[in-house]
Amino acid sequence: MKEFLKSNTVTYNLMSFTGFKSIIIFSLLLGNPKSYTEIQQYLTNHVYLHESVSIDTIRIYINSLREIGCKISKSTKSGTTRYSIDSHPFELNITKEQAKSILKVFKAISKSIDINDLISLEKFFQKFAPYISDENLKNKLKNISPLNNIAPEMLKNLMNLAQNKTKITILYNSPNSGRKNITIIVDKLSINNGKLYVSGFNSEYKNYAKFLVSKIVRIISINMHASKLETPVLTVGYEVFNIDKSTEILPNEKVIKNENNKTIIEITSPNKFDIIQRIMSYTNKCKVLYPESFKSEIVNCLKEMKEGYIEEK
Repeated sequence: MKEFLKSNTVTYNLMSFTGFKSIIIFSLLLGNPKSYTEIQQYLTNHVYLHESVSIDTIRIYINSLREIGCKISKSTKSGTTRYSIDSHPFELNITKEQAKSILKVFKAISKSIDINDLISLEKFFQKFAPYISDENLKNKLKNISPLNNIAPEMLKNLMNLAQNKTKITILYNSPNSGRKNITIIVDKLSINNGKLYVSGFNSEYKNYAKFLVSKIVRIISINMHASKLETPVLTVGYEVFNIDKSTEILPNEKVIKNENNKTIIEITSPNKFDIIQRIMSYTNKCKVLYPESFKSEIVNCLKEMKEGYIEEK
């Protein structure tokens, strides 16, 4: 102001500091409510300003913020009036309908992307959370990721171990048998039904299995020099009747034949349980074609399920 009175000219420096003070006051009011005196003291002690600002000038700044669309409320306690910004035209306002769309998009994309891409996607979508007014939807967006509640360090370690097919021993909190040590050669990380799993070959039991990452208490040991074992894989052919057009063909599947409302699919996986789950998901629309050993296993599994229901009666 002194510079303006002397030269009657608005200089670059004058404009810069005026804008700078406006930004400071704007940021102060976005935080905890502030009184005129508290704003004045902050500006006076600011490392770059070194200038006392009058209460009247602060009032002008606050009114200017109102003019550009900021909704500023005031509250009085113990004789002191404080001001805060409730909303402003610079924020991103996401409606309830838009938030629901964001959730749907995240769910759809997260089913079929790489873990590294999922991490990037999660960070991107989490940026929307502060701008959702509906608390329920905001919490859903924060908790929707399969990586939620997974320690970043644990995730990073497992990704590196899977890349190198490393032999490790983990302390696993099994839902059925409680805490126990399990040794596996880490193969991959995958997402199933919205949960993160680590899969690997168990040399003790000679089987391939997957474990919920959220149930891993800690990694007990890592054997970087262990001999790499070839993981046995299983190939199963199955037939689906009247397959739904929306049915997703998995990366480890291929369509062998498709005619007369019958689709023959071949699936290859080291995890027999995953294949059984896939077959069962089609209910009575699916029939296993080969190998005979797996077909017999499915039949026995279905018989045991049926007997269980009969016993209940």
